[in-house]
Amino acid sequence: MKTIETERLVLRAWTMEDAPALFDYAKNPLVGPSAGWNPHKSIEESEEYLRFAIEQDETWAVTCKPDNRALGAVGLHATGVDTTRELGYVLHPDFWGKGIMTEAAKAVIRFGFTELKLDSIRVVHNVINHRSKHVIQKCGFRYDGTLRRNTRRVDGSLSDDCTYSMTREEWEAGPKESRFYSFVQNRACEYFPCHKTNDPEHFNCLFCYCPLYRMKDCGGNPAWLENGMKDCSGCTVPHFHYEHVISKLSERERT
Repeated sequence: MKTIETERLVLRAWTMEDAPALFDYAKNPLVGPSAGWNPHKSIEESEEYLRFAIEQDETWAVTCKPDNRALGAVGLHATGVDTTRELGYVLHPDFWGKGIMTEAAKAVIRFGFTELKLDSIRVVHNVINHRSKHVIQKCGFRYDGTLRRNTRRVDGSLSDDCTYSMTREEWEAGPKESRFYSFVQNRACEYFPCHKTNDPEHFNCLFCYCPLYRMKDCGGNPAWLENGMKDCSGCTVPHFHYEHVISKLSERERT
């Protein structure tokens, strides 16, 4: 596993000495369930995962300079297609909201396209995992679709997964403005946030800034006024289906 350095981070190979640090975040109930796995119940369970991770050699330990302690993991996992990998990541909750995982993910994406010569990278997040979605959007992935009832959560319920991908050509071309339409905030708004939320840092104002307003066939449910103006006040698409908005924008780009 080749070491990767960024401005703040060192992504390095795992060792068995990392077991206590891994267990420290893997036991946290905020971490595993959002990614579809149960919190680790013992350090032995973390050691078992480490042996697997070291053998597979697909995952880096994420550390912040100058500390060598593992705060999380980021990896490019085999998919069955040699030139396609799947991005995966996890981070200790104490370090959420600092841009660490976005920085690590971007470095690994660069490694995948430049060192591994990949043709594409894909990534999936559970529909309820908004933090993971935020990282994906910041990295510039394109939304592909939603796999309905694709994951059985730790409580036994079924949940949807949102899938994204990025091709080598898209990465080389750099980010497009439309990729950032899926997350908009206007903190100066007197109503912000206009809905109750436990996570105002990631509150999305897309409803008020829907970029599909000028499209007649937007896929939403607007009303048309007598003067020909489009009334979007009853539309709920931006509230719950951001991926649909991004998909429609992508269609417009291709035409």
